[in-house]
Amino acid sequence: MLTQLNLERLKNCDLNLLLALAVLLNEAHVSNAAKQLGLSQSAMSQMLKRLRLMFADPLLLKSNNGMTLTNKAQAIALELTPLLDKTARILEADHFTPKTAQGRIRIIMSDITAQLIITPLIALMSEQAPNIELEYISQSGNGFQLLRRGQVDMVIGFYDDIPTSLLSEVIGQAPWQMVTHRSSNSQPSNLDKDTIKLLRYQFQEHNQLHSIASLEPINALDAAYALTTASLSALLYALQTNNTATLLPHFALRILPEHETKEFDWLGTPINLDLKLCWDRHHRTPELQQWFRHQLTRLLHQHLLLEKA
Repeated sequence: MLTQLNLERLKNCDLNLLLALAVLLNEAHVSNAAKQLGLSQSAMSQMLKRLRLMFADPLLLKSNNGMTLTNKAQAIALELTPLLDKTARILEADHFTPKTAQGRIRIIMSDITAQLIITPLIALMSEQAPNIELEYISQSGNGFQLLRRGQVDMVIGFYDDIPTSLLSEVIGQAPWQMVTHRSSNSQPSNLDKDTIKLLRYQFQEHNQLHSIASLEPINALDAAYALTTASLSALLYALQTNNTATLLPHFALRILPEHETKEFDWLGTPINLDLKLCWDRHHRTPELQQWFRHQLTRLLHQHLLLEKA
């Protein structure tokens, strides 16, 4: 507790001198202390004179090996060094450091993306930001609304349009391509354009993916959708239905069983789509969010094998 007596003492003291004293006692050398504080030797000598008057003690004594600390100076050093260290930590309290950050980060992304990056992401956070809890939320139709309400922190996906109230950046590009399953179509080039049914993997919320380029080679511009799902496993089962096709990202092959992908027949040519990271401009912890976005972008490039946009 700060008493009135202590308050009066502090008011009559030049607290800047305490920093000079700490450096002087640590260096036990006037010239070295002056250099460390960016002062001239004469200015440092004047400070030492004032400190000697303040503490009524010589503090530093000349000896054969340079200068030595008096008993009082040694006692002061034991108290002063941790005090200044603690003061420095208080001054740094507004600066973000991942190791001491606390809270929860909530992310919306597709199940394919989550399966590819969730393990390395948890490992990275455990090492660099151990007090941050991650919450993964599967993609749905109200992701941007949740973002605007502050109920999630980031949304990742291949979106055509982003609401103007949100911020976003293109992380990179990934190829997507129409695919069918051999068990349902022995000759994919002979797909019946009049009866083909499309399966949609629900990886976006606003507008539909620009998939015209992928539908033209299989004459399916007017094809109807038989199923929309956010589950990749459900999509794969549905793909075994006769005369069906779907648009998938090539990076999905990294998590699918080899016996499944061997049965794929890729149709037409790939189209490159932008993977976008979206967040709200009014977030309460902007430094944490900025640091996390940087880490997440790096992992997405590494594990989804994205190309630079």
